[in-house]
Amino acid sequence: MSKFVFNLTTGEATWDVMIENINMEFPVIDQELMGRKTKYTYLALFCSKLPQDKVGQENVYFEGVIKYDLEKEEILGRIDFGETKSAGEVFYHKKDESDPFVDEDNGYLMSFVYDYKTDKSEFVMWDAKTMDNTPVLRAGCENRVPNGFHTFFVQDDDL
Repeated sequence: MSKFVFNLTTGEATWDVMIENINMEFPVIDQELMGRKTKYTYLALFCSKLPQDKVGQENVYFEGVIKYDLEKEEILGRIDFGETKSAGEVFYHKKDESDPFVDEDNGYLMSFVYDYKTDKSEFVMWDAKTMDNTPVLRAGCENRVPNGFHTFFVQDDDL
């Protein structure tokens, strides 16, 4: 992961490598904070090792997600989806009655997770503050949800 800093007054730019040797993608923040300075981001982790069997190789994508502190420039936590599971990017949504300007990481991470051994998908949510590997919610899906399925959280009031 890299950080680019642009000085609009002087025209100078810097490029700093913050994390090496970990392949990540799709940084996610609370959507209410888009365009503002944030403390945390959540990044999908590409699989670090290729499964041995063909079905695993054909279905591998992201193996987990990390929480990164942008101010301290350090990894704060990691959630792993499971040995035979992969998912697309995660989405963040704040908990009800939470104020992202006061308690930025008080929310949930969510994604569709596919288990290529059982050929089943489930919708899974984790606590973004604690980054506990134990989900706060699991909901099985009747059909497989393909990796790369993009998510967006909508409140009932917004429908």
